[in-house]
Amino acid sequence: MSSFAGRMREYPTISLDRFDKENLHARAYFLSHCHKDHMKGLKGPLLKRKLKFSLTVKLYCSPVSKELLLSNPKYVFWEKHVVALELESPTQISLVDEISGEKEDVMVTLLPAGHCPGSVMFLVEGDRGTVLYTGDFRLAVGEVSRMEFLHSGSRVKDVQSVYLDTTFCDPKYFQIPSREDCLDGIKELVRSWISISTYHVIWLNCKAAYGYEYLFTHLSEEFGCQVHVNNLDMFRKMPDILCHVTTNRATQIHACRHPTDEEFFRTSRLPCGMTGPDGTPLHIISVKPSTIWFGERSRRTSVVVKTGRSSYRACFSFHSSYSELIDFLLHLCPVNIHPNVIPVGRNVQEVKDILKPMCREYSGRTGIIYKPLGILKRARVDYTVEDSDSDSELFDDEELMPWRRKFPQSFQLLPLEAPDPEGAPRFVGGQPDMQEDQTPVLQPGSYMDCTESNDDDDEQEEEEFPDPAGPKGAERESPRWEAFFTAEQVMTDESSEPENSQNSRTHPAGETGSLSPKLFSDSDDDSNHDPTQSIPAPDPRSEAGGQDSVTGQ
Repeated sequence: MSSFAGRMREYPTISLDRFDKENLHARAYFLSHCHKDHMKGLKGPLLKRKLKFSLTVKLYCSPVSKELLLSNPKYVFWEKHVVALELESPTQISLVDEISGEKEDVMVTLLPAGHCPGSVMFLVEGDRGTVLYTGDFRLAVGEVSRMEFLHSGSRVKDVQSVYLDTTFCDPKYFQIPSREDCLDGIKELVRSWISISTYHVIWLNCKAAYGYEYLFTHLSEEFGCQVHVNNLDMFRKMPDILCHVTTNRATQIHACRHPTDEEFFRTSRLPCGMTGPDGTPLHIISVKPSTIWFGERSRRTSVVVKTGRSSYRACFSFHSSYSELIDFLLHLCPVNIHPNVIPVGRNVQEVKDILKPMCREYSGRTGIIYKPLGILKRARVDYTVEDSDSDSELFDDEELMPWRRKFPQSFQLLPLEAPDPEGAPRFVGGQPDMQEDQTPVLQPGSYMDCTESNDDDDEQEEEEFPDPAGPKGAERESPRWEAFFTAEQVMTDESSEPENSQNSRTHPAGETGSLSPKLFSDSDDDSNHDPTQSIPAPDPRSEAGGQDSVTGQ
């Protein structure tokens, strides 16, 4: 029996599985499943009146719970306010205060609880932390480690609080047989009884209107007969269950209910009043699925025991055992654990003392430890120059060598001349002097230490020319235009004819002082010239044509 008041400390503006008292002022409601102890106040007149004047208040639940809820006429007024959320699908919900307009957004994920059809847990994530409300649940040992949305990748989420179903949070319920083991024991009993004759009938004495559908569906599949129930309305939109139940009393497995079930059974009658087709009395045994009796046993026992001349009890639990709770909590390691149920024979403080060792503070784990993915091999450089677009900032922390022109690796540099009086070397061939500006303007994509460059100036080629001054060591004269180009026939490849024709013009002798020798061409065609090859000899057949082109211009 749930004793949860409906409010979570981290998110007090929502209410879960409680709809009366202070919960009437909630901005949103959540229903984990449709058992009565989790529906207190859901059909109350005050809440019904609130919904008439509210535009934002909603009730969130699973699709199955919505169908079960609206199948009852007492809850039809919720129809326009119920929102079914898909399982394992994070949904953002806005919690709006209709008076002040204040809004808070949370992310809610529904997780399967394994308690009954439609039962879910609510994982709430927001600015106030991650909180898990279990409702009533049963998860086998190790099952929590396979729940994707309780993890971020391979890491467990940092859960601040767990509001826990503590129905069997007692060491005497340390081990409860699994549903599969209980089902196998009940199957064996049913088989041995109904196989005697068609007048031998099994009555499943279930205390709840629904929740035993797991048992019904498996018995129906095993023995090929439907299970008799009182009403099919709640199963109309659940075809997976509907095909295994019936209102026809002519079957050997019954789960019909009546307010005075025990009275009917004492007179050898079923709650539905069924008798043999020819008036022959029926042979009836009852099986009551429950768990409390199993925990009271002081020694090992079977999952099905005989309690009377024609009555049996079968261990069948909807709630996690003590060992399953420990496995669940040790995996999540939450900061806080709040009990939702007080077990029989216990009080609140005793339950808290049992749960305390599973809290993060007392488990030896002070926090969720995330290991770093690794350290980058190259450290990041903090630039000292701000608000600048210059590429030179990339080299602020480096000592740059004086900028000099690069030459392709295939070029052969001419020998250095004797140093000038200032001590700076010069290249033969009129290499431009770069000493005037020691801080060059770098182009985008500057490659200071690469053998290849995208700079247009670096693509210019070096050519070897004969030294007009004669052997090294002789007195050198200033370069003259006539030393490099003459008015004689000059022929190159046909592809570069326009350019060579322009360069082979003759100039008056008086203008040689005003024209500096230009060793490199600015045209793009020069970049295709192979510097390792010498200038080709003129072709005698085209000599006359070359002369005409020079004199014609």
